[in-house]
Amino acid sequence: MNKVKIGSCLLLCTLFLAQPSYAGCKSDCLDEYQSAKEDCINLHDDPDEADDLRMCIDDAKAAYNECVEDCEN
Repeated sequence: MNKVKIGSCLLLCTLFLAQPSYAGCKSDCLDEYQSAKEDCINLHDDPDEADDLRMCIDDAKAAYNECVEDCEN
């Protein structure tokens, strides 16, 4: 019985300690996404480049999603 309590406590402590690193990783992904999005806006500021802007932002969003997925692994 005592071993079960110790094991449960270790598991909870591990999960608790792992959470901040995931949050930090996800925050870094968001920072990179916002920066990439701003770069897209600055790069494609001409109304004739609307399609290029949309593709650039879509690429930044895809990179963000991959980054978040990497954080989860």
